[in-house]
Amino acid sequence: MSDNRDNIMEEQIRNSVEAIPSSLSPELLEKRLASMTLQEKYARSMSQDIPTEDIKVGGKGKDKAGNKSSAKKIVIPVLVAAGVLLVAGLGLGIGLVRKANVNTEDAVESSQMNNINTTKKVNLFFDKEETDNYEMAYNYLKDFKKYQEEQMYVDYEDYAVEETADAESANESAANPSQGATLTTSGAAAKSEGESFTDTNVRTEGVAEADIIKTDGKYIYEYDSYTEHLYFYSVADGKITKEGSVNVLEDDYYFKEMYIYGDKLVLLGTNYDNSYYGSYYGTDNRTFVAIYDISDKGEPELVDTMEQSGSYDDSRMVNGILYTFSRKSFDLDQLKKKKYETYIPDVDGELIENDDLYVQKDIYNGEFEVISSIDVDKASYIDRMAILAGSDTMYVSENNIYLTDYVYDWTSFSYGDDTKIIKISYKDGELGYETKAKLPGYLNDDYSIDEYNGYLRAVTTYRDSNWTQYNALYVFDENLDKVSVIKKMAEGETIRSARFMGETAYFVTFRNTDPLFAVDLSDPENPEITDYLKIPGFSAYLHPYGDGKLLGVGYDTDSTGWSNCIKLTMFDINDPYDIKEENTEILYNYQAASVLNNRNAFMFNKEDGTFGFSVNAEGYYYLEEDWFKEEYEDEYDAIIENYDEDKEGAYYLVMNYDEKKGFQFKMDEKIGDEDDASYGGSVMNDTRGIVIGDYIYIVQSGGGIKSYDTTDYDLVDECD
Repeated sequence: MSDNRDNIMEEQIRNSVEAIPSSLSPELLEKRLASMTLQEKYARSMSQDIPTEDIKVGGKGKDKAGNKSSAKKIVIPVLVAAGVLLVAGLGLGIGLVRKANVNTEDAVESSQMNNINTTKKVNLFFDKEETDNYEMAYNYLKDFKKYQEEQMYVDYEDYAVEETADAESANESAANPSQGATLTTSGAAAKSEGESFTDTNVRTEGVAEADIIKTDGKYIYEYDSYTEHLYFYSVADGKITKEGSVNVLEDDYYFKEMYIYGDKLVLLGTNYDNSYYGSYYGTDNRTFVAIYDISDKGEPELVDTMEQSGSYDDSRMVNGILYTFSRKSFDLDQLKKKKYETYIPDVDGELIENDDLYVQKDIYNGEFEVISSIDVDKASYIDRMAILAGSDTMYVSENNIYLTDYVYDWTSFSYGDDTKIIKISYKDGELGYETKAKLPGYLNDDYSIDEYNGYLRAVTTYRDSNWTQYNALYVFDENLDKVSVIKKMAEGETIRSARFMGETAYFVTFRNTDPLFAVDLSDPENPEITDYLKIPGFSAYLHPYGDGKLLGVGYDTDSTGWSNCIKLTMFDINDPYDIKEENTEILYNYQAASVLNNRNAFMFNKEDGTFGFSVNAEGYYYLEEDWFKEEYEDEYDAIIENYDEDKEGAYYLVMNYDEKKGFQFKMDEKIGDEDDASYGGSVMNDTRGIVIGDYIYIVQSGGGIKSYDTTDYDLVDECD
């Protein structure tokens, strides 16, 4: 197909009005463009187009001085040459290679990028194999370094592109180097010898996420990041006994979170280096995985430690297989083409192999996303890969990993407004690069993207050519080919939360009011907005609540959009064509909630419909201000009646919902030290609620455990 396109374009060039200048020949232009660095591409993007207001193809035109213009003589060959370059993708495509196949972009890129599997990189001017991912990574990082060096002082309006040669590159040899995942009732009761317990709230049911507090129904495990200790508590009928602890500080790791799998505890974190004062961006940072045998809770035993390049980013666990993600950057001043360790990440001391390395183009990011899979029972690696560049948002379905980047579009020599998506399959630890795509705009979080019955659905906020802000919903097939789209929704607003529930999508946009949209996705090729509801404030987290109900947790706002306090809303979604605000509860005393920072902090017990999370009371310091009284004239009396000026610091709330009575408070309990009000935010974020049988255990990382019965919510026991 590429040969045919070449012939067509060459024939058009031959038959044009003027012979194309030799400087614009496809061969020379492709060679020049392929060698452009990122800053040169950017400079080109800022250049002005040839003035066309006085140009008429086949007619006469004049320049600004009134002289006859010769533009007509060159415009056709120039446009034809430009067409050749666009069709060729500017010769800048970088093949992505996995195992025996090279995944490469189509030469013609439409509204999304689609990949084909082939053993050869297709180029419209030349056919050549490009399987050396090490070399591509090296060249990309060299260009990235040069752009970083020059962007701080370049005047992009006057920037002149200079020819440069990389002597090092010239002299050195090439390197040789399903269904059910969407309706998440995570935190729903699990079973342990007949007694139910709530587990960590997660994005995708069946895909476990790490957290600072864990339980298996018999024991509660707590990680205290301040003292670097693991604590083990046995719990039964509300009674709490500390069984043991492990000091992990001596291991010189900065751990973050953990998993419990059978009699194994898996702890994950980062060992920070000294560059950037040991920050997240240190180039020598290492992600560590420590696996403990916790058969004996009194004396846990360290089984093994494993590590990989970069700072710990995230992780998931499925059926005892741990998938670990880290972000690796390199010291760009130390790049040496033959010293692969200066630009290739490693897993457990072994460099990522050439065929397991993938280079994205035009991401404007100097980081790798390093992915490994570990069999926890065997404490052994199964597979590994690395992608240049990293990811802004990661979504893991039951079958695939999606990495997304909100990026500049360097291929068009202009600023872009796109999100690129990479699809990676996983099964029993085996990782496989599948394909990629792009869509306009950016994702709010991983709830804004969802896989269902082989289709990927996503909602984004984007700007059109006039820079007007809108929202859109996209549907892609399993190859990430675009199937359908709904655009120009909610002008001027941004997506604040989303929840895909089977064949229906719900999402909230916000500027000054809170529209909840419902979209019918039963026919992926023809999605339909069925209804939308506008109410004050906005919901920043949505959670399914039984049949026909959707719980929203967010903020109450004033007419300017200023967030005042936490708000709960129960939506009636029985009829997607007629969604209703069934009930709203404004928590005037609380201005922050843990669930809005971290979904893992949300407790939902489907056994009785109770839900809980921690909140923080910061105080309404402007209650007596005239502007506040005027803004809330109709609600002011209710605010004063419900506001408790003595509340300050962190509290744990437990509620349920009754269709007739609305939201019912079961617990509103102070957590943390009474004298520790100034640290209410950290106490709020580090506290979890766990229901085991008829008792709820409120666990504060580093602050011990308290248990309460779930009948009257009276204190039963506590343990430091």
